Amino acid sequence: MGVYIFTPEDLLRYETMNKHQLEVIKESISKKEDILVVGASRAGKTKLIEAMIHLIPEEWKIAVVTAYGEFKPFKKNIYIIDTEFNEKSTSHRTREVIEEIKKVNPDYVVIDTLHTINIPYLLEKIIDDYPFIISSLVISRGLVEEIKHWLGIDNNILARFELVIELYRDIKTNLRKVNAIYRLAEKDGKIELEKVA
Repeated sequence: MGVYIFTPEDLLRYETMNKHQLEVIKESISKKEDILVVGASRAGKTKLIEAMIHLIPEEWKIAVVTAYGEFKPFKKNIYIIDTEFNEKSTSHRTREVIEEIKKVNPDYVVIDTLHTINIPYLLEKIIDDYPFIISSLVISRGLVEEIKHWLGIDNNILARFELVIELYRDIKTNLRKVNAIYRLAEKDGKIELEKVA
């Protein structure tokens, strides 16, 4: 039995997001903005990213960094870079992933794993070269500090992202939805989130 890949239409049908939220995401992707998809464990981050990839033009190359084969190349323009814990150091694996990304020379880099590579190092080296969609765990409502903690990044790197999509899972109903979409703004050296959808 195959794995079903969610589409943007599915997200609307199941009320995971509304039309305005979808339009905000479409516009952001069309501008090749850097996007963070955040939420608690099992909030639907990977499913949302799969649906977002449907919004990326077919002629754009997409490098997806994943671990243990968790992300499937469901479109011809997806190039999987699979990483896992092995005898190599995290910094060595990260350097290899960076080299693989450079070989693909993608129009978008999707990172759907945090634990097998060094995200701060990777972003420091290539955030100027490619737009990113990155998933991040968040546990509390203090999103800025949670993102910085789980990705291990500082304000300088976080300020490079344009959009944060926050997912929410209702533990009583198991309903997953986009709680809010924020634009990142830096004011007086402090990162602030401005809700746009």
